[in-house]
Amino acid sequence: MSDSKPIADAQLQDPPEKAVLEGKVQFGRFGRPFKDLNLLDAECGIPRLFGLRHFRLKQWVHIAVVHHEWYLSLALVDLGFLGTSWLHLFNRRTGQAFEHTRKLLPGRFRAPENLWDHPGRIETRGYRVSAHNHLDRQVHRFEIDVKAKGPLPAVSGALTLHEDPARTQPLAVLLPLGPNRPMFSHKSACPVGGALVVEGEKVEFSPDRHVGLLDYHKAFYPRSTFWRWATFATIDASGNLLGVNLTHNVIRDDTRNNENCIWHGNRLSLLPAARFEIPRDRMQPWRIRSEDGRVDLELVPQGRRREKVNLGLVKSAYDQPYGLYWGTLIDSEGVRHKVENAFGLAEDHVSLW
Repeated sequence: MSDSKPIADAQLQDPPEKAVLEGKVQFGRFGRPFKDLNLLDAECGIPRLFGLRHFRLKQWVHIAVVHHEWYLSLALVDLGFLGTSWLHLFNRRTGQAFEHTRKLLPGRFRAPENLWDHPGRIETRGYRVSAHNHLDRQVHRFEIDVKAKGPLPAVSGALTLHEDPARTQPLAVLLPLGPNRPMFSHKSACPVGGALVVEGEKVEFSPDRHVGLLDYHKAFYPRSTFWRWATFATIDASGNLLGVNLTHNVIRDDTRNNENCIWHGNRLSLLPAARFEIPRDRMQPWRIRSEDGRVDLELVPQGRRREKVNLGLVKSAYDQPYGLYWGTLIDSEGVRHKVENAFGLAEDHVSLW
């Protein structure tokens, strides 16, 4: 990497105590999460009658964990009308992948209410996963106990993502999906520790070697929604975390109203809008760039998650390839970072919900 002139960068704000004050959403990009994520108090045009406002709120916790021999994607999702979860594992040595999934009736799962000290759990036959945010202790803990099912092997164990501000700077955003209609997202690249047993093999995670990407999300999405997403994180030769989060979605003015950033150590560099070049064959390379040229990346897929749901009034289709990123990043200090062989994921999602 080489040094150049520092870049005038947008600044992270200090969050108020509550995300919504007297019905008004406190929009912005923040360096710390809110103590009180009271999005249901937002006067966003969705009535409270019969629990409709909660029904329209989409919430999830997702982690993408990168080990030198395995990749894991775990999600706990509350869509209002449906609860769902998946546990997807990719063996980087063999190229083989498998996935456990469950869908639940409404109300069977509630996402953690906040990031400071609150749990969420999905438990059904042969499938038990939990997420406990503990930012008061600078950790997020995930427990997995999934039984074998047909050809799908059992997976069990616990992972801890360490969100220590001395090592990693999170990004918390409250962005406008419409007039006073909020999208909250907390993204963080965290060292990860713990152990899993997969197919009888013990897989150990070391915080000085392995990385977990946290996506904690709550939003009043419009009925017709799309987003494109790209992210990776790795530990560079100097022992610092290096990664990005990039999105393009339904927000009209996404030059500043976005969740785009570069992580490098405990610095976070904000970015303008990001744009995606997605091939017709989704297993061919994807190109992702920022409008100011500071990000120029190519994802070479090695595997893929995908799903299509068509329930008439509710439809969803997504492609989520994962593989190796190559390219360059320029942070707000003007430092150019060469990206080689960094494992990450991308997503193209459209929905009617």
